[in-house]
Amino acid sequence: MKIGIIGAIEQEIQEIKNIIDNLIIKKHGKIKIYIGKFNKINIFLIKSGIGKVAASIATMILIELYQPNFIINSGSAGSLKSLLNIGDIIIPKQVCYYDVNLINFGYARGQIPNYPTTFATNKNLHEILKNIILKSNFLFSTGLLITGDSFVRGSNVIKKIKNQFSSAIAVDMESTAIGQTCYQFNMPFIIIKSISDLSDSNATLKFKNNISIASLQSSKLVKLLLQKLE
Repeated sequence: MKIGIIGAIEQEIQEIKNIIDNLIIKKHGKIKIYIGKFNKINIFLIKSGIGKVAASIATMILIELYQPNFIINSGSAGSLKSLLNIGDIIIPKQVCYYDVNLINFGYARGQIPNYPTTFATNKNLHEILKNIILKSNFLFSTGLLITGDSFVRGSNVIKKIKNQFSSAIAVDMESTAIGQTCYQFNMPFIIIKSISDLSDSNATLKFKNNISIASLQSSKLVKLLLQKLE
């Protein structure tokens, strides 16, 4: 089995790097791929960089050059749900953009022409993850995760987003771009995120203080998933 894993920043991939045996590094342009084994599973771990374009490039590299069985996006997200706190886990069923608006042309808010309104994570992988979590001590939520190229902070921004995407539980800067690229190439994918901040006026400071906690939580779940699949 071959599994591609994407994290945006160093903190989000560090713990996963630590569990890879026989680690080698390859470079494609400015992007590093960490290649090795987790037991019998071939792992291709990539630090994409922040934002939608960076995430799409990383996803394409994995799909075109390494042909994984599926892709995991692991990392952090900002909470949009009052019950979600720092370190809680998000395993979304769908992802979409919050910063795409073509409603004047008849599309739903967040929808790219010729694509679905949302991109669905793989049902089988989602059920496996859910069962793993229920047997562990993680607090988690499923639902809609939304993506845009801005770091969301402040009550006015949150209010606007919630008015437009009332079912959204959290926000990030990469997952939907990964989902769209995977959809284009029929690649199954799953999202594992942990809450780093509450998207409020203190979000920047909380992110800096809690990114290590969030990254550790999401990485723990990635490891449990790999153990289950292996």
